[in-house]
Formats: sequence, structure tokens, C-alpha cells
Amino acid sequence: MTNYLAIKFLFRPRNPWRIGSFTIQGVIPRRRHELAVAVGEVVSRELLPQDQIAAALSTPDIRRNMAELAGETVARRVASFPVLRPFPRALRAAVAQQVAKAVNREVRSLLADEGPEMVNRVLSSVDIAQLVADELNAMDWDYLEAMVYAVAGKELKLIEVMGGVLGALIGLVQAAVVYFV
Repeated sequence: MTNYLAIKFLFRPRNPWRIGSFTIQGVIPRRRHELAVAVGEVVSRELLPQDQIAAALSTPDIRRNMAELAGETVARRVASFPVLRPFPRALRAAVAQQVAKAVNREVRSLLADEGPEMVNRVLSSVDIAQLVADELNAMDWDYLEAMVYAVAGKELKLIEVMGGVLGALIGLVQAAVVYFV
């Protein structure tokens, strides 16, 4: 029972209870901002470092998709240029298609040559740790608690059970000592 309560007191009470000069509040609500910053730093340093994100964004598939997206976007815009409206639709589509091919080719070439440097420059302006911390700080308490229990529920239950077993064994040893002494 004590382990069950200890685990519940990780999250509760969410708001501080004042009893005389004592303040009672769950560990996670009391240290929420510190924990969010610490988790953000671990995520940005250990789980998703900048070089790993840069490598993932610089794969040939990503470069190809970016080039195709750029070509398709330019083709849509070229096809709707007011200057081309007097021309037949087929001609506008052909011009847009040729421009899209040229953009696709140039973007592929640019990303092949400069892609990793471009990604690193963009990522250097993104603070992953702060993004994670902000997200955790903005999370609803019930959702955060449910997420922790979803991830570590079995382990927390095991802590409860093992604490009960250990407490029972210590109680038996104490009873034996008292009985025989």
C-alpha cells in the first residue's frame, strides 16, 4: 500500500497543499519545469542530436521528394501566371511541365552538393531541447500522467508488488526476532 501511494504521490496532489508550515505536492508537479528542461536536454543531446537529424534529412529519398515537391509547386504557380492566360491550356501545361523539370533537376543538384550544409544551417536555429520542454510544460496533467503510466505502468506495478513482498519479508524477520529474543 505504501508503494502504491508513493507512486501516486509522484503526480498528486497537483496543486500544493499547505498544512501549517509544510507544503505537500507531488514530485512531478512541483519540479515540472526542471524535469521538462532535463528531458528536453536529454532528447536533444542523446536521442535526436542535430547531426542525426541532419543525416536523416539528407537521405537520397528525402532529397528526391523535396526536389519533386519544389517542381510540382513551381509548375502549379507557372500554370496560373496571368501572363500565360491568353495561351492555350495545353501550352501553359507544357511550359509549366518544362519549368517543373528544370526546377526539379536544379533542386536535386543543389541538395546533392549543398544539402547537408543547408540542413545544418537550418537545424542550428532550432532548439530541440526548448521545443521538447515547452511541449511537456504545455501538456495537460491527466494526459501526462496517462502517458507515464502507459509507458511504465508494468514497471510501476512491479515496484508496488516487489515493495509489498520485501515489506512482508522484513516484517516476518522482525516478528521472528521479537519472538525468539
